[in-house]
Amino acid sequence: MAKERRVFVTGSTGCIGTHAVDLMIEEGAEVFGFNRSAPVNRLKNSHYHHLEGDLVDRETLQTALKEVRPTHILHLGALQTPDCRDYPMRGMQVNLMGTAYLFEACIDLQLPLERFVFASSSAVNGPRSLYGPEGVRPEDPLQPFNLYGYWKIAGEGMAQAFQQASEVSTVSLRLATTYGPGRDRGFTAAMTSAIKSVVNHEPYEIPYRGKENYHFSFDVGAGFARATLDPFSGYGVYNLLGETRTVDEFIALLGQEAEKFDLSADLISFAEDAEETPFIYDLNDDATRSAFPAMPKTSLTLGIRKSIEFFRDEP
Repeated sequence: MAKERRVFVTGSTGCIGTHAVDLMIEEGAEVFGFNRSAPVNRLKNSHYHHLEGDLVDRETLQTALKEVRPTHILHLGALQTPDCRDYPMRGMQVNLMGTAYLFEACIDLQLPLERFVFASSSAVNGPRSLYGPEGVRPEDPLQPFNLYGYWKIAGEGMAQAFQQASEVSTVSLRLATTYGPGRDRGFTAAMTSAIKSVVNHEPYEIPYRGKENYHFSFDVGAGFARATLDPFSGYGVYNLLGETRTVDEFIALLGQEAEKFDLSADLISFAEDAEETPFIYDLNDDATRSAFPAMPKTSLTLGIRKSIEFFRDEP
Protein backbone atom coordinates (compact mmCIF):
# COMPACT_ATOMS: atom_id res chain seq x y z
CA MET A 1 0.00 0.00 0.00
CA ALA A 2 1.30 3.45 -0.95
CA LYS A 3 2.32 5.69 1.91
CA GLU A 4 -0.24 8.38 2.79
CA ARG A 5 0.77 11.89 1.77
CA ARG A 6 -0.85 14.66 3.76
CA VAL A 7 0.00 18.01 2.18
CA PHE A 8 -0.55 21.26 4.11
CA VAL A 9 -0.87 24.12 1.58
CA THR A 10 -0.95 27.82 2.39
CA GLY A 11 -2.47 29.95 -0.36
CA SER A 12 -4.24 26.93 -1.84
CA THR A 13 -7.04 29.05 -3.32
CA GLY A 14 -4.76 31.30 -5.38
CA CYS A 15 -3.74 30.83 -8.99
CA ILE A 16 -0.71 28.63 -8.29
CA GLY A 17 -2.35 26.85 -5.38
CA THR A 18 -5.44 25.92 -7.37
CA HIS A 19 -3.45 24.16 -10.10
CA ALA A 20 -0.98 22.57 -7.67
CA VAL A 21 -3.73 21.20 -5.44
CA ASP A 22 -5.63 19.72 -8.40
CA LEU A 23 -2.56 17.77 -9.49
CA MET A 24 -1.65 16.57 -6.00
CA ILE A 25 -5.20 15.33 -5.45
CA GLU A 26 -5.06 13.52 -8.80
CA GLU A 27 -1.95 11.74 -7.53
CA GLY A 28 -3.69 10.56 -4.39
CA ALA A 29 -2.59 13.12 -1.82
CA GLU A 30 -4.83 14.40 0.95
CA VAL A 31 -4.63 18.20 0.76
CA PHE A 32 -5.30 20.59 3.64
CA GLY A 33 -5.69 24.16 2.44
CA PHE A 34 -4.97 26.86 5.02
CA ASN A 35 -6.76 30.04 3.89
CA ARG A 36 -8.96 32.83 5.16
CA SER A 37 -11.84 31.68 2.92
CA ALA A 38 -13.00 28.33 1.57
CA PRO A 39 -12.73 27.45 -2.15
CA VAL A 40 -16.34 26.79 -3.18
CA ASN A 41 -15.35 24.60 -6.14
CA ARG A 42 -13.55 22.10 -3.92
CA LEU A 43 -15.90 21.69 -0.99
CA LYS A 44 -17.36 18.49 -2.48
CA ASN A 45 -13.94 16.87 -3.03
CA SER A 46 -13.31 14.38 -0.25
CA HIS A 47 -9.54 14.73 -0.66
CA TYR A 48 -9.52 18.49 -0.02
CA HIS A 49 -9.94 19.81 3.51
CA HIS A 50 -10.41 23.51 4.24
CA LEU A 51 -8.74 24.99 7.30
CA GLU A 52 -9.75 28.57 8.00
CA GLY A 53 -6.97 30.79 9.26
CA ASP A 54 -4.48 33.56 8.61
CA LEU A 55 -0.71 33.20 8.35
CA VAL A 56 -0.21 36.07 10.77
CA ASP A 57 -2.29 34.28 13.42
CA ARG A 58 0.46 32.31 15.11
CA GLU A 59 -1.75 30.28 17.43
CA THR A 60 -4.26 29.25 14.76
CA LEU A 61 -1.43 28.19 12.45
CA GLN A 62 0.18 26.05 15.15
CA THR A 63 -3.15 24.43 16.01
CA ALA A 64 -3.90 23.65 12.36
CA LEU A 65 -0.55 21.94 11.84
CA LYS A 66 -0.94 19.85 14.99
CA GLU A 67 -4.37 18.71 13.82
CA VAL A 68 -3.26 17.86 10.28
CA ARG A 69 0.10 16.26 11.11
CA PRO A 70 1.29 16.79 7.52
CA THR A 71 3.93 14.82 5.68
CA HIS A 72 4.54 17.64 3.18
CA ILE A 73 4.14 21.43 3.26
CA LEU A 74 3.73 23.77 0.29
CA HIS A 75 3.97 27.42 1.33
CA LEU A 76 2.41 29.63 -1.35
CA GLY A 77 0.59 32.16 0.85
CA ALA A 78 1.88 35.70 0.29
CA LEU A 79 0.87 39.26 -0.47
CA GLN A 80 1.81 40.14 -4.05
CA THR A 81 2.99 43.26 -5.82
CA PRO A 82 1.49 45.90 -6.01
CA ASP A 83 -0.27 45.08 -2.71
CA CYS A 84 3.10 44.93 -0.92
CA ARG A 85 3.91 48.39 -2.24
CA ASP A 86 0.51 49.83 -1.27
CA TYR A 87 0.28 48.06 2.12
CA PRO A 88 3.91 47.49 3.19
CA MET A 89 3.18 46.70 6.84
CA ARG A 90 0.60 44.08 5.91
CA GLY A 91 3.05 42.73 3.35
CA MET A 92 5.73 42.40 6.01
CA GLN A 93 3.32 40.66 8.40
CA VAL A 94 2.18 38.10 5.81
CA ASN A 95 5.32 37.51 3.74
CA LEU A 96 7.90 37.74 6.51
CA MET A 97 6.29 37.04 9.88
CA GLY A 98 3.76 34.55 8.47
CA THR A 99 6.60 32.57 6.93
CA ALA A 100 8.57 32.69 10.17
CA TYR A 101 5.53 31.47 12.13
CA LEU A 102 5.11 28.56 9.73
CA PHE A 103 8.72 27.41 10.05
CA GLU A 104 8.50 27.80 13.82
CA ALA A 105 5.35 25.69 13.95
CA CYS A 106 7.03 23.00 11.83
CA ILE A 107 9.97 22.81 14.23
CA ASP A 108 7.58 22.53 17.18
CA LEU A 109 5.69 19.66 15.52
CA GLN A 110 8.58 17.23 15.97
CA LEU A 111 7.09 15.09 13.16
CA PRO A 112 8.84 13.13 10.42
CA LEU A 113 8.05 15.85 7.84
CA GLU A 114 9.27 14.77 4.40
CA ARG A 115 9.30 18.02 2.42
CA PHE A 116 8.89 21.77 2.75
CA VAL A 117 8.55 23.90 -0.40
CA PHE A 118 8.77 27.69 -0.25
CA ALA A 119 7.45 29.82 -3.12
CA SER A 120 10.15 32.38 -3.79
CA SER A 121 10.48 34.81 -6.68
CA SER A 122 12.88 36.14 -9.30
CA ALA A 123 12.26 39.48 -7.55
CA VAL A 124 15.28 38.53 -5.41
CA ASN A 125 17.51 39.21 -8.43
CA GLY A 126 18.74 42.51 -9.79
CA PRO A 127 19.01 44.00 -13.28
CA ARG A 128 19.69 41.54 -16.11
CA SER A 129 22.99 43.35 -16.79
CA LEU A 130 24.41 41.81 -13.59
CA TYR A 131 24.33 38.32 -15.06
CA GLY A 132 26.12 36.31 -17.71
CA PRO A 133 25.15 35.04 -21.17
CA GLU A 134 23.91 31.69 -19.81
CA GLY A 135 21.10 33.37 -17.93
CA VAL A 136 20.31 34.06 -14.29
CA ARG A 137 21.30 31.10 -12.13
CA PRO A 138 19.92 30.45 -8.63
CA GLU A 139 23.36 31.01 -7.10
CA ASP A 140 23.88 34.39 -8.80
CA PRO A 141 23.95 37.71 -6.86
CA LEU A 142 20.77 39.00 -5.26
CA GLN A 143 19.74 42.64 -5.63
CA PRO A 144 15.99 43.20 -5.17
CA PHE A 145 14.37 46.38 -6.41
CA ASN A 146 11.51 46.32 -3.88
CA LEU A 147 10.48 45.12 -0.42
CA TYR A 148 8.75 42.07 -1.85
CA GLY A 149 12.12 40.83 -3.14
CA TYR A 150 13.83 41.37 0.21
CA TRP A 151 11.09 39.45 1.99
CA LYS A 152 11.59 36.57 -0.44
CA ILE A 153 15.32 36.60 0.32
CA ALA A 154 14.45 36.37 4.01
CA GLY A 155 12.11 33.47 3.27
CA GLU A 156 14.85 31.60 1.42
CA GLY A 157 17.21 32.19 4.34
CA MET A 158 14.67 30.84 6.79
CA ALA A 159 14.08 27.83 4.53
CA GLN A 160 17.79 27.00 4.48
CA ALA A 161 18.10 27.47 8.25
CA PHE A 162 15.03 25.28 8.75
CA GLN A 163 16.55 22.49 6.67
CA GLN A 164 19.82 22.66 8.59
CA ALA A 165 18.00 22.52 11.93
CA SER A 166 15.43 19.86 11.03
CA GLU A 167 17.10 17.91 8.20
CA VAL A 168 13.77 18.04 6.34
CA SER A 169 14.34 18.23 2.58
CA THR A 170 13.49 21.81 1.62
CA VAL A 171 13.10 23.59 -1.73
CA SER A 172 12.86 27.28 -2.58
CA LEU A 173 11.37 27.64 -6.06
CA ARG A 174 11.60 31.00 -7.85
CA LEU A 175 9.25 32.15 -10.57
CA ALA A 176 8.81 35.27 -12.67
CA THR A 177 5.72 36.15 -14.77
CA THR A 178 2.80 33.73 -14.60
CA TYR A 179 0.12 34.01 -17.29
CA GLY A 180 -3.00 32.05 -18.15
CA PRO A 181 -6.10 30.71 -16.35
CA GLY A 182 -6.30 31.88 -12.76
CA ARG A 183 -3.63 34.57 -13.06
CA ASP A 184 -5.79 37.66 -12.66
CA ARG A 185 -4.12 39.53 -9.79
CA GLY A 186 -0.84 41.36 -9.43
CA PHE A 187 1.11 43.74 -11.66
CA THR A 188 2.35 41.03 -14.03
CA ALA A 189 -1.18 39.73 -14.63
CA ALA A 190 -1.17 42.14 -17.58
CA MET A 191 -0.54 39.37 -20.11
CA THR A 192 -3.52 37.40 -18.86
CA SER A 193 -5.61 40.56 -19.05
CA ALA A 194 -4.50 41.02 -22.66
CA ILE A 195 -5.60 37.48 -23.55
CA LYS A 196 -8.98 37.96 -21.86
CA SER A 197 -9.46 41.27 -23.68
CA VAL A 198 -8.84 39.60 -27.04
CA VAL A 199 -11.41 36.91 -26.25
CA ASN A 200 -13.93 39.55 -25.12
CA HIS A 201 -13.22 41.91 -28.07
CA GLU A 202 -12.20 44.67 -25.64
CA PRO A 203 -9.33 47.19 -25.75
CA TYR A 204 -6.49 46.82 -23.27
CA GLU A 205 -3.38 48.90 -22.54
CA ILE A 206 -0.28 47.07 -21.34
CA PRO A 207 1.33 49.08 -18.50
CA TYR A 208 4.99 48.22 -19.24
CA ARG A 209 7.50 47.22 -21.95
CA GLY A 210 10.61 45.06 -22.07
CA LYS A 211 11.35 41.39 -21.49
CA GLU A 212 9.82 38.87 -19.11
CA ASN A 213 10.33 35.23 -18.22
CA TYR A 214 6.90 33.67 -18.81
CA HIS A 215 5.43 30.61 -17.05
CA PHE A 216 2.09 29.08 -18.10
CA SER A 217 -0.15 28.95 -15.01
CA PHE A 218 -0.84 25.21 -15.24
CA ASP A 219 2.93 24.59 -15.46
CA VAL A 220 3.50 26.72 -12.36
CA GLY A 221 1.04 24.68 -10.33
CA ALA A 222 2.52 21.45 -11.67
CA GLY A 223 6.04 22.69 -10.97
CA PHE A 224 5.26 23.32 -7.31
CA ALA A 225 3.45 19.99 -7.06
CA ARG A 226 6.49 18.19 -8.48
CA ALA A 227 8.83 20.03 -6.10
CA THR A 228 6.56 18.96 -3.24
CA LEU A 229 6.03 15.30 -4.12
CA ASP A 230 9.00 14.12 -6.21
CA PRO A 231 12.20 12.64 -4.72
CA PHE A 232 14.64 15.22 -3.34
CA SER A 233 17.03 15.52 -0.44
CA GLY A 234 18.85 18.39 1.25
CA TYR A 235 18.24 22.04 0.43
CA GLY A 236 18.12 23.74 -2.94
CA VAL A 237 17.04 26.94 -4.70
CA TYR A 238 15.70 26.55 -8.24
CA ASN A 239 14.24 28.63 -11.06
CA LEU A 240 10.88 27.46 -12.35
CA LEU A 241 10.86 26.41 -16.02
CA GLY A 242 9.82 29.22 -18.35
CA GLU A 243 10.42 31.07 -21.59
CA THR A 244 11.89 34.56 -22.06
CA ARG A 245 10.29 36.86 -24.64
CA THR A 246 9.72 40.58 -25.06
CA VAL A 247 6.25 41.90 -24.37
CA ASP A 248 6.03 42.80 -28.08
CA GLU A 249 6.77 39.17 -28.99
CA PHE A 250 4.10 37.98 -26.58
CA ILE A 251 1.52 40.25 -28.20
CA ALA A 252 2.61 39.16 -31.69
CA LEU A 253 2.12 35.50 -30.71
CA LEU A 254 -1.22 36.40 -29.15
CA GLY A 255 -2.29 37.95 -32.44
CA GLN A 256 -1.24 34.87 -34.41
CA GLU A 257 -3.10 32.50 -32.10
CA ALA A 258 -6.15 34.78 -31.94
CA GLU A 259 -6.59 34.55 -35.73
CA LYS A 260 -7.06 30.78 -35.40
CA PHE A 261 -10.18 31.50 -33.34
CA ASP A 262 -11.41 34.33 -35.62
CA LEU A 263 -10.28 36.82 -33.00
CA SER A 264 -7.95 39.82 -33.22
CA ALA A 265 -5.34 41.44 -31.00
CA ASP A 266 -5.67 44.80 -32.78
CA LEU A 267 -7.20 46.42 -29.68
CA ILE A 268 -4.15 45.60 -27.54
CA SER A 269 -1.72 48.51 -27.15
CA PHE A 270 0.83 50.00 -24.78
CA ALA A 271 -0.13 52.67 -22.28
CA GLU A 272 1.33 56.09 -23.04
CA ASP A 273 3.30 56.03 -19.79
CA ALA A 274 4.47 52.41 -20.20
CA GLU A 275 8.00 52.11 -18.84
CA GLU A 276 10.63 49.40 -19.16
CA THR A 277 9.81 46.57 -16.80
CA PRO A 278 12.34 46.03 -13.98
CA PHE A 279 11.56 42.31 -13.84
CA ILE A 280 14.31 39.79 -14.37
CA TYR A 281 14.34 37.45 -17.37
CA ASP A 282 16.47 34.64 -18.86
CA LEU A 283 16.10 32.43 -15.80
CA ASN A 284 18.52 29.52 -16.16
CA ASP A 285 16.67 26.29 -15.34
CA ASP A 286 19.42 23.69 -15.97
CA ALA A 287 19.60 22.72 -12.29
CA THR A 288 15.81 22.50 -12.08
CA ARG A 289 15.57 20.06 -14.98
CA SER A 290 18.19 17.89 -13.33
CA ALA A 291 16.58 17.91 -9.88
CA PHE A 292 12.95 17.59 -11.03
CA PRO A 293 12.89 16.00 -14.49
CA ALA A 294 9.10 15.53 -14.45
CA MET A 295 8.37 19.29 -14.28
CA PRO A 296 6.43 20.34 -17.41
CA LYS A 297 7.19 23.28 -19.68
CA THR A 298 4.55 24.46 -22.14
CA SER A 299 5.76 26.60 -25.04
CA LEU A 300 4.56 30.19 -25.01
CA THR A 301 2.66 29.64 -28.25
CA LEU A 302 0.79 26.63 -26.88
CA GLY A 303 0.19 28.31 -23.53
CA ILE A 304 -1.42 31.32 -25.22
CA ARG A 305 -3.55 29.00 -27.36
CA LYS A 306 -4.73 27.02 -24.32
CA SER A 307 -5.50 30.25 -22.48
CA ILE A 308 -7.63 31.55 -25.35
CA GLU A 309 -9.54 28.25 -25.41
CA PHE A 310 -10.06 28.39 -21.65
CA PHE A 311 -11.35 31.97 -21.53
CA ARG A 312 -13.46 31.48 -24.68
CA ASP A 313 -15.24 28.52 -23.09
CA GLU A 314 -15.78 30.18 -19.69
CA PRO A 315 -19.46 30.50 -18.78
